[in-house]
Amino acid sequence: MLLRLIYSLGILALITIVTALVLSVLPVNSGFAQTQQNEHIEINITSNGIHTDLVLPVKTPYIDWRNKIALQHFAGADSSFTHISFGWGDREFYMETPEWSDLTLEVALSAMFWPSPSAMHVEYIRRPLTPNKHQRPIRITPEQYQKLVTYIYSSFQSRDGNFLLIPGKGYSSTDNFYEAREKFYFPKNCNNWVNGGLKAAGLKAAFFAPFPYAVMRHYR
Repeated sequence: MLLRLIYSLGILALITIVTALVLSVLPVNSGFAQTQQNEHIEINITSNGIHTDLVLPVKTPYIDWRNKIALQHFAGADSSFTHISFGWGDREFYMETPEWSDLTLEVALSAMFWPSPSAMHVEYIRRPLTPNKHQRPIRITPEQYQKLVTYIYSSFQSRDGNFLLIPGKGYSSTDNFYEAREKFYFPKNCNNWVNGGLKAAGLKAAFFAPFPYAVMRHYR
């Protein structure tokens, strides 16, 4: 009986992974081309091999993120920092695994299969990113940028217009965590969140993107 259960779970896991891989190849907004207009905003998507983030300029004519993500919450950041990174993910996973060596099986399984509270990870970045296979720039129009900003805004929990800081949980003096909306689980994970932002802004994306390569492959 136990062997049959293990076998059935293995088959289910295999089917899930194969389905995810197939769906991640299907493109959305395939007609998107990076804008050549003089008036544009350059954003970045980044990957550490497991997790992807959106990196935006701190200040543009359309938004100054310091008005929403107060610098005084970041002891190591100041007004000279040029960019800000946004990631969405499982709250417990974020809090319990500052390093991959801290990851436990219990936390990993819970994050993958059990809908759980989420958090926004925000980091101020000192200077523009250097393009490479882990950091890919995208030139977009002001209209596309404002749609992306709206998407990011909608992922934060807020009270009286202010995002809700989770005190004392940042990894360093330049990053912090904030309360987020929606539950985290495999079909709605960190990479699908970034992919959803690209979709919302009308940028090229995957139909389904549980894995980083599904996000990054469109911007080689």
